[in-house]
Amino acid sequence: MEVVVGKLAGFCPGVENTVKRAKEILQEKGTVYCLGEIVHNGQVIQELEKIGMITVENIEEVPNNSSIIFRAHGEPEYKYEIAKQKNLEIFDLTCGKVTAIHKKVQREREESFIIILGKKKHPEVLGTKGFSGENSYIVESEDDILDAYIEYEKTELGRVYVVAQTTISSKYFDILAEEIEKNFIEAEVVIDKTICNATEIRQKETAEIAKKYNTMIIIGGKNSSNTKELAKIAEENCENVYLIETVDEIKNINFSNISGVGIMAGASTPRESINNVKIYIESL
Repeated sequence: MEVVVGKLAGFCPGVENTVKRAKEILQEKGTVYCLGEIVHNGQVIQELEKIGMITVENIEEVPNNSSIIFRAHGEPEYKYEIAKQKNLEIFDLTCGKVTAIHKKVQREREESFIIILGKKKHPEVLGTKGFSGENSYIVESEDDILDAYIEYEKTELGRVYVVAQTTISSKYFDILAEEIEKNFIEAEVVIDKTICNATEIRQKETAEIAKKYNTMIIIGGKNSSNTKELAKIAEENCENVYLIETVDEIKNINFSNISGVGIMAGASTPRESINNVKIYIESL
């Protein structure tokens, strides 16, 4: 059976840097709190928690005068202020691509109505919203565009600045951006396609592999937005798609009549998880 693993499967540069820095910080500090899942992968989180990381959901849970990691997805601006008030030592591991978006919306928020394309409850989107000011709106689907326009009309701004969650699909972005331009016809609309290059290339590679095989295995955390996007893309091009986190989840699949399998993994998936799946399938 032929087994092909995508060249870009696994850690993107941003996640790789975040995990590497977290390990260095934990080795130095011993115990460090992390606000939310540092990346959306259970295996990575477990590994870091074994060496001293404590994951919390609310910054108020972090004791004063201690150390805190701000995860790869980023945090809203106000949480930096809370951390300072609590005298926390901040280790900001926000992905550089996300930080760049935060700086862009900060520059734009006085003169522009900011629209963020992405999942409304995704931590990265909420972080960007927190830097965008009051005159901003999250658009997850075409149904949200009218609501965004109603909010825009309440302002005296004549400019609309559109950014995106770094891990949404390029196709999804293009559709929403086009509809925004149609609906905000009286405004100056600036479209800034802030999708990460690595995300776009990984999505294209997923589609290419899925077209060649009738079975695709997508590996990634259950909460990983970019992994779910890969699964959707695979489903558009492949008959059988399995979204899993660990090799144990495919051990009840019958591969006997399958000539080839494509494997792709999300940006937070460790190489070990990918190798385990590949080795298991090749052993059948």
